Amino acid sequence: MPHVRFVIPERPPHTPPGTLFLTGDHRGWSGDPAGWTFRLQGPGAVLDAELPDGALLGVKVRVLEPDGRVVEEGDRWGGRAPAHQAVIRGDTELTLELAGWQDERRGQGRPRRSAPPRETLTLPAPWGEQEVRLWWPQGAAPSGLPRLILHDGHNVFDEAPTFAGESWDAAGAASRLADQGHPCLIAALSVNEQRSRRYVPFAFDLNDFDPGADEYLDWILESLKPALFQRFGPLSPSRTALAGSSFGGLITLYAGLRDPGEYGTLGVFSPAIFPADFELLRWMESRSAQGTRVWLDMGDHEGDSLAGAAETVAITHDLAARLRPKVREVKLTIAPGHWHDEAAWRARFPDFLMWWLEGLGEAGLSPAPHPAD
Repeated sequence: MPHVRFVIPERPPHTPPGTLFLTGDHRGWSGDPAGWTFRLQGPGAVLDAELPDGALLGVKVRVLEPDGRVVEEGDRWGGRAPAHQAVIRGDTELTLELAGWQDERRGQGRPRRSAPPRETLTLPAPWGEQEVRLWWPQGAAPSGLPRLILHDGHNVFDEAPTFAGESWDAAGAASRLADQGHPCLIAALSVNEQRSRRYVPFAFDLNDFDPGADEYLDWILESLKPALFQRFGPLSPSRTALAGSSFGGLITLYAGLRDPGEYGTLGVFSPAIFPADFELLRWMESRSAQGTRVWLDMGDHEGDSLAGAAETVAITHDLAARLRPKVREVKLTIAPGHWHDEAAWRARFPDFLMWWLEGLGEAGLSPAPHPAD
């Protein structure tokens, strides 16, 4: 196997005392430093390892403190930082620049690179209070605008509340399209540690075999949509879109097939359809939503290896083929060099928006043909 040297040029100020080690996808994000400990070298540190050729690495540095507490690298504001990414092709040296460590600040004070929502609503929900982050173009009357409901709402606007300091820049993308004559309103739903329960409709280990997706989708239909109608006026379902990534892509596709006629367009980004041994594929056999357009995409670096990513791409092609007879249209995109992260979804989001909004003028057309992938 290729020899890989991980080099930290300089440890950040205030690095906690303890054992510096590497974790990541290749280790299931283990907090055990055994076998993956850096040796200190001047102001930095070095780790030598062997990894399979073609491995797709997403890694982070952690410290195991003497009291057993584990601290993970972060950004300059004490928040989460994106993983370091690399493709292993033969012997290589990877430089890991560390900005800081996660701490009690949790990213507070992190400067915004992307626009925040215009307004935040709080609605009652079975799981407590649900935050709804709203955006529409400056100077536009929001009433009657096409509406996009987005999952993982904490990740789609400004960076401050995001999971790892990266956002979709949804407002920036939508603002640019509004300037081109394609305005829309976005309602983004934040989620907490219950994400796997709320977004996965099938029982599996990450939702403790107790899925809550149907409860979540019922709430969207019975509470969120009426609240949006009351605030912004009624809107045809054909002008309402639902979108999300990963498990958010899974719940988006499930919702569109579960409730045909409620959403005119589905944005299914990098759907994680593996739960319960790909139960979605069996569940959808008897479902259809003939009036619905589906954006389906996947990066070709989504997996733990190039071979695994190629298999994921093949599964996505198969999903598209299964969907085409069931819906009005499937727009399939395989994005070269894209990983399973916010940076990739941010890059693809503007194309989805344009495809959705331009397609609204074609709502009366007959179903599109089913070209081969």
